[in-house]
Amino acid sequence: MNMCLGSVAPTLYLLLEARFGLSTLQNYNGILRNQFFSPRLSFVWRVIIGLATALPLGLSVAYKTFTGGSSAQTVDVAAWIGNASYYGMFAPPGLQLLGEKTGISIFSNATLPYAVASSPRNGSELPLPTRAQTYGFNIILLHNESAAVLDIPQPSYVSAVQALLAGGESWNISAPVFATVATFNHSRARDPDGYASYFDDVCSAAEASSGAYTPMSMINHWSLVLLNHPSPGDQSLQYIGFAPLLGTSLNLPSCSDFFPYANAYDVTRQICQGTWTITRGGIELVEGSCDGTILPANRQVVILHNSLFLGVWYMSTLVEFLGPFATARNGSEWAGPSMAIGVAAMVWSKITVLNSPISQDESFRAPKELARLTADEAGLLYAVNDTAMYIRPTLRKSGLLYLLLAVQPALVIIVLGLMAVLRSTPLDRGFGLVSILSGIDRDSLDSLAGAALSGELNRNVKLIIRPTHEDAQGQVKYHVAPVSSTAAVRNEGLTPKIIYH
Repeated sequence: MNMCLGSVAPTLYLLLEARFGLSTLQNYNGILRNQFFSPRLSFVWRVIIGLATALPLGLSVAYKTFTGGSSAQTVDVAAWIGNASYYGMFAPPGLQLLGEKTGISIFSNATLPYAVASSPRNGSELPLPTRAQTYGFNIILLHNESAAVLDIPQPSYVSAVQALLAGGESWNISAPVFATVATFNHSRARDPDGYASYFDDVCSAAEASSGAYTPMSMINHWSLVLLNHPSPGDQSLQYIGFAPLLGTSLNLPSCSDFFPYANAYDVTRQICQGTWTITRGGIELVEGSCDGTILPANRQVVILHNSLFLGVWYMSTLVEFLGPFATARNGSEWAGPSMAIGVAAMVWSKITVLNSPISQDESFRAPKELARLTADEAGLLYAVNDTAMYIRPTLRKSGLLYLLLAVQPALVIIVLGLMAVLRSTPLDRGFGLVSILSGIDRDSLDSLAGAALSGELNRNVKLIIRPTHEDAQGQVKYHVAPVSSTAAVRNEGLTPKIIYH
């Protein structure tokens, strides 16, 4: 639109100068060159040309004050990325098979956004969220006793979407997915005797195994303890907590020492809902929920019959993640949510590095089980009918924005209208040096003496335009003279129905 306005406005300026102005060569020269610093250009035209030059710059600056809007379009995922949508237990692109297959790297990447968001500010604890809150690429704090780690889109799916995006663009994808959920177990309060008996059985079996009962001293009179069933075996119940050290740091707590401080968490695979934002820089979970629907038995096998050896691999990481709640943040209401997230992320990350289809073949071999489950049957990789929104950055909707957008079109209409009104003025779009020289009165050229090289005259020179005609044919003649001697001379108009050349 700026180019359109710039192509018609100079013609209007010439018509106005010829009809109402002094009709000086200097004004015509400045208008044709579009230079508001042109020598001897009148003040009015300097202002008009200056404003016309500044207009697109001003509008551009004004447009930028309306940034921050967006437009969204629902897209067919299969048509855009070339295949159906698959989700499962994966790390995001770039984190697969990172380091040794311990799961610690993706545990840290998954939990870091939560750790940062839940840290005290200026020495004060933040309030707990009042509804389900997402963190990072797949964590949901469902409430203060439960957390979910969601399965995510297949990395090749994410990479394909990222390759489509330009800067500032994103996809929002919503899908029903499976999740690894850790929920605080209230059986101690409901059945204290039964809880104590079961705890004794589990802890005795764990002490006799490798890595199922794992206390670690934090060198501050406290130890972090993790207790579960021996591997390979059922990992659906995890006990975790801080127990005081008795005597030296080498005197680690026994089962009876740990019992009063143990917090039990049930770990299951459930159906949840997630919404992710994919940008060129990564993937982020922006909304999620779980309704407590537990998946069938075949999709619990990855938890119920697996060789995770969690205590062997995760104690140092858990001490770093949870350690402050034994001392500096003792009594914080974030302790329970942090334990739930720590347990869920620990189990999820270990299963992901051991059994993800990316790190194994297309099936999952369940220890202690003769059956061989496919990745879909085990819930490790499955097709999902997701919904995708392609979001592009745009200007914010505003009445003022529409007004700004209408400025140049309105000016074009006004310019064209005025040109139609001034159509009898003896100038055309091709007016310039050639047209003047072709019709100039040679006897008047003495007024231009001294400007052959510099192009600058030491006085204003008027261009007098005189249309003449004979029968139906006409021509335009030009005469130049000093303004002082021709001030009262006005340019004549074109006669209707005459063809001029």
